Amino acid sequence: MGVTKKFIISALIALPFLAALPNGGSAAFFALFNAALVLTALVDFFRTPSAKSLVITREPYDKLFFKARNTVRFTVRNASDKPLKIALKDQIPDFHFVTGDCGNMTRVVPPHEEEEFSYEVSPGKRGSFMFPAVYVKIESLWGFCFKFGRVSLPMDFKVYPNLKDLGRYRLLMTKSVRLESGRRVINTKGQGTEFESLREYVEGDDCRKLSHTASARARKLIINQFEAEKNQIVFAMIDAGRAMSYTLKGYKKLDYAINAALVLSDIVNGRGDKTGLVVFGKEVSAYIPPGKGAGHRNELMEALYHVADSKDTPDYAEAFRQLVTRQKRRGIVFIFTDFETDVELADFAAQARLLRTRHIPVVVLMKNDSVLKMAAEAGPGSSYRRSVAREYLEKREKFKRTLNLSGVVCVESDSEDFALDTVNNYLRIKAKMG
Repeated sequence: MGVTKKFIISALIALPFLAALPNGGSAAFFALFNAALVLTALVDFFRTPSAKSLVITREPYDKLFFKARNTVRFTVRNASDKPLKIALKDQIPDFHFVTGDCGNMTRVVPPHEEEEFSYEVSPGKRGSFMFPAVYVKIESLWGFCFKFGRVSLPMDFKVYPNLKDLGRYRLLMTKSVRLESGRRVINTKGQGTEFESLREYVEGDDCRKLSHTASARARKLIINQFEAEKNQIVFAMIDAGRAMSYTLKGYKKLDYAINAALVLSDIVNGRGDKTGLVVFGKEVSAYIPPGKGAGHRNELMEALYHVADSKDTPDYAEAFRQLVTRQKRRGIVFIFTDFETDVELADFAAQARLLRTRHIPVVVLMKNDSVLKMAAEAGPGSSYRRSVAREYLEKREKFKRTLNLSGVVCVESDSEDFALDTVNNYLRIKAKMG
């Protein structure tokens, strides 16, 4: 039981009268008044229905999205004969969740009717989390006190990668519109190996695609227009090791990689190709063979929502061996990883030789904005930091040159364009394959 502001204000009303009464009378009056007030509050408490008179259910939607504003909903039915002012508070895990707008968690529910309660929550970690119960606070009928209760409503919420950008990337691919940063998704129409149609030649077209028969018949230059070959195999290999555990702008590198892999998969499937997935660290923790369609996308989501980083050094040899063994058909393999030492780079370059025998490997790295900013600092006080940052960046360039010279495509992107650059490289490689 708890008292309301109304109870406290009522108790304070008696204070002005104490000064007007004799000393003996003031004490007796104060005691009598407060006894009557407490008795009134007790009567109010016992005549107010408890949480047992409420039927509370969670909305059966158990999906939340990482670092996004998600709405959690309840339905509350008042089975009593009295209108009740009810406040709910969900019992959420202590860490990784930030609650937002809770204004709809306090409502008056008429007798024998139901109302919807809701609040917003933003998860700071992917995975599975139990929300065991909801706390209930009911204001008494006369408004002097509260009744409290706890209703068990266990639900295991799955926090999935945030796919809020998928619609934007789909629009970019279908309309080839320009991003706010001025960058454009590559349009590969007209390139590929499958014949689509004929059209009149325009300046800049590839002369090798001229159709001599059609040109002679039409008495003007006509070219063959091709569309990119469908059912190409594209794999995303995600390193969940130590180097991917570092945070940039509030997200771990692993989270950026997972989002980029899902965006890539969505775009690849939309263009008629198939996508597969490998998640690895010290060992391969997930392998999904190439596929497409809604069922395949759900399978990818289920595999990725609980992927966690580790402090282990990844075993590239085993990951590449399993991919080459399982996937015989040639495909494009995007490897989301990073390196901290020359030893790690040398190990990767050595093991990538096996992958190159069967597939086209593309290493996708992420720029460190804080290091770039540090390298550009001016002033005598920043000379040491600037020197360390520039040494780091020179080593990164050496990493990329080493990989490119070994036949492995290596690209580096900042966090904002990470997914977009991955998609663009897929389109570039696919166009060259045509």
